Amino acid sequence: MSRRWLYIPLIMLALLLAACPAMAQSDSGIISGKVLDRYGAPLKKASVRASNLDDGLVVESLTDEKGFFRMDKMSAGTYEVQVSLGPHGINKKKVKLPGGQSVKVDFVFDVREPRAVDPNYRASPPSLI
Repeated sequence: MSRRWLYIPLIMLALLLAACPAMAQSDSGIISGKVLDRYGAPLKKASVRASNLDDGLVVESLTDEKGFFRMDKMSAGTYEVQVSLGPHGINKKKVKLPGGQSVKVDFVFDVREPRAVDPNYRASPPSLI
């Protein structure tokens, strides 16, 4: 019966060590959001860059087909999130990311053409008649 008591501290130590990685990850957060045009249509493949103004960490991403982006395992701090959309310019916002939490930041670009315009349209050459 006394031998059983020897295993309890070993089991407790194993449980404590198994919980340490989970506790270490609780400080990391998530910055996510979406990038849309002024009509509400998603803008895919927009370049997203988050720069931590406290420690200099920079993380880059692209928006997906639905205009969403997500940056995981971000350290707590104040970030400047910048979205670049080629000829349509750059849009920046500052966000504060508390440790272990997530922040959502959305961007809207004033794209000149409505989404209904066919990007494959080519004007026919003028007639010579």
